[in-house]
Amino acid sequence: MSTLLYLGAVCCAVLYVVYLRLLPRPLPGIPYNQHSAKRLFGDLPDYVASFRKHGEFYHWRHENAKKLGFPLYQFFLTPLSKPLLVLEDPREVEDICLRRNKDFDRATFLSRVLGVVMPHSSIVKTTGDAWRAQRKPWLGVMAPGFLRRVVAPSLYEATLELTELWRIKAEAASVASGGKDGRKGGIVDIISDFDTAALDAIWVAILGEKLNGLRDQIDVTRPATTPKADPTPTANSLDMQNTMHYMNHAALSWRTFKFPPLQLWLMKRGAEFRRFDDIKNRQIQRIMKSSIRKFQDALESGVEAPDSCAMDLVLRREVQDAHKAGVPLRDLAADVDLCDEIFLLLWAGHDTTSNTLSWWVKYMSRYQEAQRKLRASLEAAFPPGQLPTSDQILDADIPYLNAAIEETLRMSQITTVVRESIVDTEILGCKIPKGTQIATQNLLYERPISVPEELRSKTSRAVHEEKRPRGGYDGPAGDDLQDFVPERWLVKGEKDDEVVFDSYALPRTAFGDGPRGCFGRRLAMHELKIMITLTTLSFKFAPLPDHLDNMRANETLFRKPVDCSVRLEALRGVTGPGQ
Repeated sequence: MSTLLYLGAVCCAVLYVVYLRLLPRPLPGIPYNQHSAKRLFGDLPDYVASFRKHGEFYHWRHENAKKLGFPLYQFFLTPLSKPLLVLEDPREVEDICLRRNKDFDRATFLSRVLGVVMPHSSIVKTTGDAWRAQRKPWLGVMAPGFLRRVVAPSLYEATLELTELWRIKAEAASVASGGKDGRKGGIVDIISDFDTAALDAIWVAILGEKLNGLRDQIDVTRPATTPKADPTPTANSLDMQNTMHYMNHAALSWRTFKFPPLQLWLMKRGAEFRRFDDIKNRQIQRIMKSSIRKFQDALESGVEAPDSCAMDLVLRREVQDAHKAGVPLRDLAADVDLCDEIFLLLWAGHDTTSNTLSWWVKYMSRYQEAQRKLRASLEAAFPPGQLPTSDQILDADIPYLNAAIEETLRMSQITTVVRESIVDTEILGCKIPKGTQIATQNLLYERPISVPEELRSKTSRAVHEEKRPRGGYDGPAGDDLQDFVPERWLVKGEKDDEVVFDSYALPRTAFGDGPRGCFGRRLAMHELKIMITLTTLSFKFAPLPDHLDNMRANETLFRKPVDCSVRLEALRGVTGPGQ
């Protein structure tokens, strides 16, 4: 019996030691929840409970920073994993992304998230020669001339189709509610319309083929009297939208897994994942092969084939280089780096913009005075009675439009920036070991927690002193952060009554910034400018009843509105360019 008791005691002791080894190991000098450090799954139970209540993680992250009294704290996720740091200070986030690239890089954490759906894309790779080589062929895609010549027209056409669909919806909703036409303002659900419009626009801009998602919706709502002009087989818009939605879900599924590596491995071999992955690969490879044939035929005939999309820029160079070298063209459709990079451009240029625009519409409905000022500034900038062209929109310098876009990005903060320390370093006076991952919390509806200036990095202090004479979050731009106030981004110009856009009013963190910031930032700003201008000049977004006027969010890979109903009032007397 004594032997059994002895063995039992030894087993208990061993299990207790194992248990202690599995508990979180806090980093010294950085705040954390004391009770979470005594649990195997750390902060995860509280984090999940808050998410289930609110539908997003912002509330827990922000309240935790307030409770701990410091904008940098430790987050304990799973046994044996290093603490994740959460940083809720936009000034330091901006500084880390933009000016401290020798200390921080893209987090390897992303390889687990986005690596599920695009494991060979540049976004999951650390900064280095391989990353630079993969990104280099695509640099021309974001050149101003190419965006203006090729991308902007597709954005413009998609927006015109969006306004056509909205007029049909508004008229039907108005009649159903007792009005005679769309001017009466029928309430319609547009939660998926920006999604469809953005995918239509980015699909033709990147791949050169019309997806016709909006046109299909228009034809269903109001059947076309004439057949479609282009009978060429194209990708099915509904299939591609479903594929995009599934891939977003797959990338975030690890959050609900108890054993992520094993469950992700099994998921990628499941029938549903393979079906959507096959749809994606089949359509991208089909269009790639068609583009390659176009450039090969051009070389044989001696007639130059122009670039009609972003993919053409890369494929044309490959075809020409192989022809000059007198070697067979390699199988580009089998190049996993190339195919994943194409999908990355489609994915990033689609979801981010559509979610931002959905939030913008909600702000316009709630903040009527801001909407009135935005429309007035647009009407003053362009000829009356006619929608401006894409060139006119991109050429115009409209401070209030720029301010409204920046305020939308500030308030929506649809994604989280994650960085990893690549050397031993510091943040706000705290020692950060090499290999520590830092998730940023940039969504703030009140001033950030005050931090002594001497704790900040030298670059953060220098930029704040030089570029932000109004004080940033400590000045007037930091007032009423819970409200949509474009004026916080405007200052008095040098001329009498002149108002100019102040890009340094507050730290701008929506695109990450720096070498690992959003590659498609310039394209996204083109999308926002064109779509916001045309829809604002075409419709008034009337106030909503209280039960529909909410800002509830659903945070998956991106932070998006739970619902997006609007009361559309079509503005008469506004026609398209040249009509």
